[in-house]
Amino acid sequence: MIVDDTNAKSRMNDIERFTPAFPGSRFDEPIASYAMMSLTELKDTSHVVAYGEKALAANPNNLAALLLLAGTFVEDPKPGGVAKAVTYAQRAVVAAKADAPDADRTRKLSGGVAHSVLGYSYMKQEKTVAAVTELKSAATLLKGVDDQQYAVALYRLGYAYAKLSHNTEARDVLLEATKYQGRCNRFHKICWPR
Repeated sequence: MIVDDTNAKSRMNDIERFTPAFPGSRFDEPIASYAMMSLTELKDTSHVVAYGEKALAANPNNLAALLLLAGTFVEDPKPGGVAKAVTYAQRAVVAAKADAPDADRTRKLSGGVAHSVLGYSYMKQEKTVAAVTELKSAATLLKGVDDQQYAVALYRLGYAYAKLSHNTEARDVLLEATKYQGRCNRFHKICWPR
């Protein structure tokens, strides 16, 4: 079963057999998410982008695809990658509607991650003041929703404050982040040892 398979290559083989056998399935969106996750694990960026674009062609508001593409492009060393990350992250912020009164945990998590990637993208573009705004939004949405993503947003926010020489704010935010020691995020490669 695709969901239970822990081997990315094997999971991708199952997906490639499932997709043509069941076109237009109600499972197309989750299958695309598993495909993009598998391709990310296999470090196959070009196929991640192709799958993501295919998923967005079917549903322009596919949050999983928007977030994965934003996360992929923010780490892409090629010129233009960070600008693409900004575009996908902004689209994810809009699609998540995380600030809406009826926003559930999933929408808050998606919106928070989108703001975090957007802030990180701005930092890479040397737009640190804009990064702080996005990262504060990310932290607000992620607190109590997902400890791991909250810690990532706090780490990035602390770094942004430090770049602006706001040392007190940087220290406070990073001290908050240390409360989540021992948690790792394999997509962002941020870990704190116990």
